[in-house]
Amino acid sequence: MGTPPGDRLETSEPARLRAFARSPGTLSLLILVAILAGWEAGGRTGVLDTFFFSTPSAISVKAWEMLIDGNLLFHTLRTGYAYVAGVVAAIAFGATVGLAMGWWRRFGDVVDPYVVFFSAMPRIALFPVIILIFGIGDLSRTIIVFLGVVFPVLFNAYIGAKQTPRLLIDVGRVFGYSHNRLFTAVVLPAALPYLIAGFRIGVTLGIIMIVVAEFLAASAGLGQQIAVTAQSYQIAEMWAWVLYTSCYALLIVRGMDYFERWTMRWA
Repeated sequence: MGTPPGDRLETSEPARLRAFARSPGTLSLLILVAILAGWEAGGRTGVLDTFFFSTPSAISVKAWEMLIDGNLLFHTLRTGYAYVAGVVAAIAFGATVGLAMGWWRRFGDVVDPYVVFFSAMPRIALFPVIILIFGIGDLSRTIIVFLGVVFPVLFNAYIGAKQTPRLLIDVGRVFGYSHNRLFTAVVLPAALPYLIAGFRIGVTLGIIMIVVAEFLAASAGLGQQIAVTAQSYQIAEMWAWVLYTSCYALLIVRGMDYFERWTMRWA
């Protein structure tokens, strides 16, 4: 005889609860709650200096005010415009040049020293020169994001194309694939995991680059607001801007995870 429906329900509910309690999302949430509770308790008891760390409750109030008065949206759009433009341009350029370097070996041998030379430059140190040439504005920030993102994408594309198994290329030639067909049907799918890794590194570096650039010179943006509120000792508001920026970074990385799963179906 089978187990009665009531017994199955009773035995399955505790199992579901245990699975929920052990899930990574639940554990991450519990850790976050513990950190916030400890932070709040430390600030209220004087263990943590609220002049430097504020408290989660005070930060939440400022974060809500920034959200409802439109200040957050305005500065997010200013940062987002330069960030997206720089990342898209860097991915397009870096992937194209990197794949070309890996597929056409002679082209790669010629270009490689220049790529290594320019990638070794500290990009953020070039920002004052970029400002002198292009002024303070979206274009300068877009350029610095481009410089931060392009080299990880380019190097990963180059390695991915260069590491394409020779056996796959030989099989393609046996089937009569042309040079261009070999590239699209064999090299590009083989290089896709490297490309995705380069994209992931690049989008993270892009966030760092634009925030640091806005620290140095900007009339608006998330980094500019972090710098301004820190200089004026508005600590709770500064932390609110920092946490919003970190949340955006987390969303972008999670978006890259979904993009990776979607693209890897074609690899």
